[in-house]
This record gives sequence, C-alpha cells and structure tokens, in this order.
Amino acid sequence: MPDNLASLLEFLKIPSISTLPEHEPDMRQARDYLIRLFKSLGFTTQILPAQKHPAVFAQKLNSRKNPTVLIYGHYDVQPPDPLDQWQSSPFKPLIKNGKVYSRGATDNKGQLMVHISAIQKLIAKYGKNLPLNFKFLIEGEEEIGSPSISNIAKKYNRLLKSDYLVVSDTEMPTFGQPAIHTRLRGLTYTEIRLQTAAHDAHSGQFGGVIPNPGLTLSHIISRLKNDKNHVLIPGFYDDVLVPSPQELADFAATEPKQTDVLHESSAFSIGGGESSYSLNQRRWTQPTLDVNGMLCGFTGSGSKTIIPSTAMAKLSMRLVPNQNPDKIFKLFSRYIRSLTPKGTHIEIINHASALPYVAPTSHPIFALAKSCLQKAFGQSPIFYATGGSIGAIPLLTQSLGGVPCLMIAMGNSDDNLHAPNEHFSLSNYTKGISAMTDFYFRLSSKLDNTGQSK
Repeated sequence: MPDNLASLLEFLKIPSISTLPEHEPDMRQARDYLIRLFKSLGFTTQILPAQKHPAVFAQKLNSRKNPTVLIYGHYDVQPPDPLDQWQSSPFKPLIKNGKVYSRGATDNKGQLMVHISAIQKLIAKYGKNLPLNFKFLIEGEEEIGSPSISNIAKKYNRLLKSDYLVVSDTEMPTFGQPAIHTRLRGLTYTEIRLQTAAHDAHSGQFGGVIPNPGLTLSHIISRLKNDKNHVLIPGFYDDVLVPSPQELADFAATEPKQTDVLHESSAFSIGGGESSYSLNQRRWTQPTLDVNGMLCGFTGSGSKTIIPSTAMAKLSMRLVPNQNPDKIFKLFSRYIRSLTPKGTHIEIINHASALPYVAPTSHPIFALAKSCLQKAFGQSPIFYATGGSIGAIPLLTQSLGGVPCLMIAMGNSDDNLHAPNEHFSLSNYTKGISAMTDFYFRLSSKLDNTGQSK
C-alpha cells in the first residue's frame, strides 16, 4: 500500500463541496480533519477567516537559518453531478486498476497529500533536525473562484512569508510524463443582462414592432469575434506578452495531435481559436473569449408564442501574462454598451477575475525539481502550461515579494477532474511522494534561502 494512502482515503470520504450551502458541515469536517493531521505531525495550525469557507494554515518552523517553503492547495471539491454517470459512489473511494476513484481524488486532495506524505517521511527521518521550514495554506474556496484569497494574502502576509511557493494542482500531458507548469491564464468572467420591455408580449400582436432581446443579444455576441476567431474588443490584445523563443520550443515539443484533443474534449471538431497559432499556443499563450451560457424566453416543452422581455448570457475571457482582468472588463463593458441599441436596458456584471502568471524558469529551483522528478519517474520532465486559472498563485507570489512558484503536476490529463469518475493514479502518488521527499531534502542543501546555488 502506498505511503499515507489511508489518510488520503479518509480525506476523500468527506464531501467538502464549497458551492452548495448544505455541505457547510462537511467543509468544517474537512478543516477539522486537516488540523488533526497536521497536529499529529507536529505542526501548529490556525484557521484563517474567509467570505464563505475559512482556509487552513499550518506551519512547522525548525530554524531561522533554514529556507521556508509554502505549499498551497485546496480542500474543497466540485459537486459530483451527474451521479448516474459515476461507476462508483463519488465519496466512497474505490481502488481499481491502480487508481483511486473519488471526487477530489486528483483535484486537489490526492495531489495535496503527496506533499504532506513527503514531509511526513522527512519528519520520521530527521525529527527536530528537519532541513526546511514548512508552511501550508489550504483554502476552501478554490472551486468557487477563490474570492477571499486576495484578502488572505494581504492580511496574513507576514504569517505566509516564505522563500518558495510550491503547488500541485495541474496535470501531466501523458501518463507518467513529469511536468512543471510555467504559465497560467487569468480570467474575467462576466454576465450580460438585457431588458427590452416590462414583461413578455404576444408575438403575433407585437412581432415586428418591438425589439426581441434574444436577437439583440445574439447580434451583440456575434460582433465580439470575427470569422477568424479574432476578438474584436478594442484594446483587447494591447498588453499580451509575446512568449519567448524557448517557451515556444518547449510548447512545440508537447504539441498534441488534433485527434488527441478531440478525444479528451469529446468535441466533434477543432475550432474556437485562430488557426494561425498552434494548438498549444492557442490554449496557453493566446487570450480567449467564450460564451458559457445563454437564456432567453420560453424553454419548456411545447410552444409559447411570445416576444421575451429579457435575455442574458455569461461569457468568460481567459487572459495571458500582462493582461489585467480589471482593464479587460472595462474594455469589454465599453464595447458591449457601444453595440447595445437605444431603448435597451443593460446590466454588465463582473462575476470573477484572476490574474495570469508566468514562472521564472531560470531560477535554480526549477533545475533542482527537474532532477528530482527525473529520478523518481524515470523520464525527463518537461515545461508545460495550463490554459486554466489558479487565482491564488499570482496573488501569493506578488504578496510574498515575487518568490518563485513551482507548479509540479501530479495528476494525469485523463483524470476526469470536474467530471464523473474522477480518479488519481497510485503510481503517480507513490512516485510523487518519492520525488518531493528528495526535492525538499535537496532544496535545503543545494540552495540557500535566497534561492542561489550553494
């Protein structure tokens, strides 16, 4: 049985779903579980208040002379729906074919437990002579957009102070291929609400003489991109950071086949981005704009001949380094209003935002991590990227004075995170513990607390 697997299985049984109010007791149970676990390892713990679900902070400080590592993760998980597509109960972990199946298995409880288990091994070997100081920040709101992380990073800046930030909340491109992620896209998530009348109207009596908000909204959305999928918002691309030649070479080395993308996404065709860029460039180095949902009028069975009075759409923009979410929202709002006909009431809401991030890969910590991953996994690690967002990382790195963030993937691309039958490879779990145990030990002896090689 892999190290600390029993602790992981116990953790996975807790349905810590942050978005559903009825799971508030389970969120509390997950926090209590983590506190007990850290205390058993000699850590001091603290609950950090948040808007909805507090974060868990734990630290084990052995010597001021030692470097300090802050490990970030989250204890909340996505809802398991649709339940009928699960082959096993989402909160009764099942071990099958070398994988553990459960909601949260890879996102993020399994990957988080890799680091806890590695430190547990170091504590067992070195005791009070542990070569590093360790801190953990484990939030409970990551799956609802991390609304409190900015305030936590600012308010508890001194408490979180560290020399390095380590995160495992990403995926390997293929099974067993170790990867260090070097880029995150940011996010601006918006909602448009249109109203053209006080109430719905009869389509026979008023069709052709009053505006239809569904068509109005459709016309607006159709003018957000051209036929080559280039975003038409003025100023949208002004601050986009051009990737370096080395980054482009790294990303080209892992360029997927179109058939692989179609298989992973269950899509019928490739599209949505500008064809002049490679697939990896489209999802890692270029910003996007997508419709996430639309609603207008009657959507029940049968017919109802009306002209609706309201329409709404939710849209997200994935941003790349140097783009600012607040600036993009202002540009978006200004452009949407310029396209809106007179007499139409419009409301534009900014639901969530996250900054993009690019890692300083020339820092010695990245070479050290590559060496440890190579030893544990038996394959040369690659620099990879993430098309999604982890809002905490840019905020924490900024708050901590620009410390390097090492994003080491422990999950696989087909782990079904956010989907039915989420799972985590026990092979990755075991190798990950070995790699991180080696990494944390060597970090204290290879680099000083300024990040320079000794």
